[in-house]
Amino acid sequence: MTETKRALLSSDSIGAIADITGSVADAERVLAAVGITLRRRPVTRHEGAVIVPSTSSHVSHTLRSLDLTDTGVVSAVLQAAARFAEIYEAQPSADRGRLVRLRHCLALDGFPLDSTGDPIAAIRALGLAASNVLVDASAIRVELARLERSLDEDPSLAIGKAKNLIEATAKAVLQQRGRPVHVSPNVPSLVNAAMTALGVHPDQADVTTSSVVREMLTGLRDVALKVGTLRNKVGDGHGPTSAVTGVTAKENRLAVRAAIAWSAYMLDALSEPATNSA
Repeated sequence: MTETKRALLSSDSIGAIADITGSVADAERVLAAVGITLRRRPVTRHEGAVIVPSTSSHVSHTLRSLDLTDTGVVSAVLQAAARFAEIYEAQPSADRGRLVRLRHCLALDGFPLDSTGDPIAAIRALGLAASNVLVDASAIRVELARLERSLDEDPSLAIGKAKNLIEATAKAVLQQRGRPVHVSPNVPSLVNAAMTALGVHPDQADVTTSSVVREMLTGLRDVALKVGTLRNKVGDGHGPTSAVTGVTAKENRLAVRAAIAWSAYMLDALSEPATNSA
């Protein structure tokens, strides 16, 4: 029996996107830029009154007609949403509540909306990659949503969620490759086991081909392990008796970027046939 794929964007997110659209001309231009054609709803009559659909109605109708299980389509919709938000926010009469709702709905779906270049943009890209590669990306998407919510508000919490993302990615890789996951695994064992399953562990690198590749894989592995170490020192999982100090926003984002880099590489490797796996 074939399992029905779940839409990656919820009805609430589609409604929130449609709610911030401006003129029909703007909607057509923004959607066309990402390869989507605006589908206009027809004018109707009801009890003698002429009902002209609004721009938001056109956009909602268009987006709901798309295949929202396709990561490429969802990526295009998210690009359009970011542009709609930018245009709407520039208006003097913009309702901040609508923008907050949009960001909240997309974040719940695992697609935080923010400016390009920010770690949040990388979080969104990783969510798309996970949905494209994994049979079940739900665990990773949950961790990405949690990570986004804690990124600026609580450095200690965000570092803990970065470590959770590494664990979730490693477990997803092992499960998809049919490898066992121990009951109480730690970060080092998960990272090493997942990299081995994909044939990308430093010890599996062919040094006769490129010693630099082995060094890079070693560095990538060690960065992932250091995120776990940092979490143990200042993260949210051990109930410190005093407030966490000495963790700046810059260091917080460094840990997040490190976790994303390792996870993104692992998903990329998973999308290809494993080599030299033991």
